[in-house]
This record gives sequence, C-alpha cells and structure tokens, in this order.
Amino acid sequence: MNVLWRLLATAVVVIVAGSFLATQAEASSVVSCSQRFPQAEWVLVSDGDVAVYATGVPDAMAERFGREIAISSDWITDDIGPFEAVVCLVGDDAAYIGDQFASGSIGFHAHMDLEDRLLVLETERPLFVGPAAAYGLTHHALWQSNGDEAFPEPLASVVAQWYRARVLERLDQYHHDAKIMNFFDTESAVNWFRSDISVENIFDADTAINWTASAQLPIHNWIPEGNFTAVGDFVNFAVSEYGSEILLETRGDVWSRIEGEWKAALRADLTGRDTPTTDWVFGVAIAIAIVGVAVVAIGLGLYSKHRKKERVATPPPMPGFFSEN
Repeated sequence: MNVLWRLLATAVVVIVAGSFLATQAEASSVVSCSQRFPQAEWVLVSDGDVAVYATGVPDAMAERFGREIAISSDWITDDIGPFEAVVCLVGDDAAYIGDQFASGSIGFHAHMDLEDRLLVLETERPLFVGPAAAYGLTHHALWQSNGDEAFPEPLASVVAQWYRARVLERLDQYHHDAKIMNFFDTESAVNWFRSDISVENIFDADTAINWTASAQLPIHNWIPEGNFTAVGDFVNFAVSEYGSEILLETRGDVWSRIEGEWKAALRADLTGRDTPTTDWVFGVAIAIAIVGVAVVAIGLGLYSKHRKKERVATPPPMPGFFSEN
C-alpha cells in the first residue's frame, strides 16, 4: 500500500513539474540568434537573462560590447525589474543579415522585436553599440513589465533615452542644454514628445503633450546616431524626485504634472530663485537699447565721414597758359 502511495505521489509531482515547465517554456518566447539567422555562425559572448551573441565581430570587440551591455542591463533590472532578451551583434563579415531590415537607401543599424525578445545591432560604429543596446533593452524591459503588452509612447522612448544618456555620461550636458532651452518658455506644458523629437524642438510649446498618444511598436528599426536628445534630463529629474518606481507609471496626467515641476526647477536653477520671474525682460530691453544706441551712433559717424561733399569750383586758367605760341 505504501508503495502505491509513493508511486502516486511521484506521478503527481512529475505531472505538476511538467506542467510548470511547459508553462514557463510557453511564457518565455525568447528567440535565439541562431534560430532567427541560422546561416551565420554565432559565438556566445555572455549568458544570463540578457544573453549576447556575436557573428563576424572580433573577440576583443565582442567582449567590450558584452561588458557595456551588462552594465546597462543591470541598471534596467535594478530600476524596472527582471527581463529577458537576446542581443545579436552583427559584424562586417555578416552584413548580409541586415539586408532584410534595410529600407530603401536607409541601411540596417538597429532592430528590435519585442515579442520575440530580440535585439539586433550592427557594430560598424562601435561608439553607438552600447548606447543603442541600452535604448533597445529599455524597450524590452518596459514591454515585459507591462505584461508583454505595449507600453505608452512616447514615454517608453523617453525612459530609454535616459539610459542611453547614462551610458554616454551626458546627463550633466543635457541638463545644461535643457536649462538654456527652457529660459524663454513660460508654459507649464511643452510638446517635445513627438515623432520628430530633437534637441531643437524640445521646448516647442505650440500644443500640449499627449503622454499616451501611441504605444510601442512590437517591431522597430532605428538609427542610433539619429536619436540623440536632451530629454533624458526630464526622466533624471523624475527619478531623483520620486524614485525609480516612477518609471513604470503609465498615466499621462502624472507625467504632465512632473513635467511642470521639472520646468519650474530648470528656471529656478538658471535664475537662482524659486518663484517665476520676468525681471530678465527689463534687463534684455536695456541691453537692446544700449546696442541700438551704439549702432545708431556708429551709423551717424560713418555717414558724416562718407557723405558727399560739395565740389570746390575750379578757378579759370591763367590767360595764355594753354596758348600754342
């Protein structure tokens, strides 16, 4: 009888364990580099929740990229939570892999598939690999933290920009840029989250922000060299004020409120006072007046110097001076 119970208990454990493993395998939809690109020979660079593979990349360069990716993935895990992804690094010898992601005259640079948890990066420009990996992995983490569903955009891209800026160590520079661009703006809401986001239009206040205007695209190709922006300073402010938990906030009204606080903090940091002020307008007016007076004075001086003078009458020649005698 005891033997029967033991066999029954063993069968139950095996069934439960098998069901659990099957569920885990179904939940994890990670696609490996060799599965997606079987024609290439892939070398494992680093293993773990974020696995990195390389093809056509020198070993030393691949190890360097692996270290950079590990740093950013650790940051993202600490702030957003655990996630899975496979990073495929493509070198010059395997450039044909990127042909399927090229579009017209735009060649392959970076590709992410959020459903398959795949990130593919070309390594022709080594300085952009680490920042591009941080940007792409952030999208993967946000997608998975949202129950494998699309995270609101442009919020996801803005959070990704923060990690990219951290990899580049440019947060101080971006904070300076944000202060300068915010100087002449007096609106609490700024439309700097849109498809053509750039440093030049971050503080375009023509329309209000719609923080949940769209959602992440499951498949996305982008050019890492073309998505540099100082917007990471905004997320840096939000995290410093509310902690990394704010990164998972999906309500647009909450982020709009934080944006107003950020812009007020930028003005306070630049002007040295916590309350809004327009005193600078008077100072600018005086400066313009001084410059205007100087320009007028210079103009009058040049005019008096070069104005047309009356021609002195020429006296008649001496009598007989031109005579032929």
